[in-house]
Amino acid sequence: MMGILGAILGATGFGTANIVIKKSLSSLTIPQTLMVSTLSGAVCLFIFSLVTRSFAVITLNTLLLSAALSVMEIALYLALYKTFAISNVTIATAVIGVYPILSTLFTVFVLEEPTALFKFLFIALLVVGAVLTSINWDDVRRDGLQKNDVVKGLGWIILTTALHALYMPLLGNFTSDGFWSMKLLWIKIFSSVLLFGFFFVYKREKVLPPREKMPFTSLLGLLEVIGWAGFSWATSITEGQTAILIAALNSSALVTAVLAYFFLNEKLSKLQYLGILIIIAGLTGLSS
Repeated sequence: MMGILGAILGATGFGTANIVIKKSLSSLTIPQTLMVSTLSGAVCLFIFSLVTRSFAVITLNTLLLSAALSVMEIALYLALYKTFAISNVTIATAVIGVYPILSTLFTVFVLEEPTALFKFLFIALLVVGAVLTSINWDDVRRDGLQKNDVVKGLGWIILTTALHALYMPLLGNFTSDGFWSMKLLWIKIFSSVLLFGFFFVYKREKVLPPREKMPFTSLLGLLEVIGWAGFSWATSITEGQTAILIAALNSSALVTAVLAYFFLNEKLSKLQYLGILIIIAGLTGLSS
């Protein structure tokens, strides 16, 4: 039971963060939002590591990997924030969530690793869910399927999905042993330096928002830590509830959909909401 609560906590953290990103981007630039998110994340991770006594001796190899992953993280978040800036956050979050398809296909066809045939059924479910979610079916019913019935920013959604497929397995492997919070902290430190150097020093852009915007945007760092802590806690203490746990872990898109409905006034068609549920089901099956 505690593991399920941890999974729900993690999904709530990540799902709520998407809403804060979308709201912040309505009045701030992408560099400002990302810089505050990264800095607040570093501060929250430092406090978390301090409270949980998760400090450890950092090797040169860990620092080099953290630096490399920070470059990938920046690319991923820039694409994600651009996606959220121009697209419906509910749809974008759900479709981006199907990135395990790419990872699975890569291991099967490129690395030639064996996989159970039933996995392809769940891949098909993810494709169906993504299609249902990406199309405005109310417009289709009115005047048939047209090009503008596809969600805005689909190109950015596809790019962000591909970057997730590259980054998340590497990050998972990097944080799978040792203290995950310390490793994430070093990634955030390197990311902060790179963001400051590129946008402020090189591009001469403002990287910090007005003071009154700081508290709300700083929630991003806290929500991300809540997400990682909840997921880590859930996976470390749960036994015999794998299917339920995975479903709870994958429900962050549903959290985003519910919050977006009330706080962003994002209302989807019934088929699009069905698509989100199908994506969650597909992810659960593919991960089991």
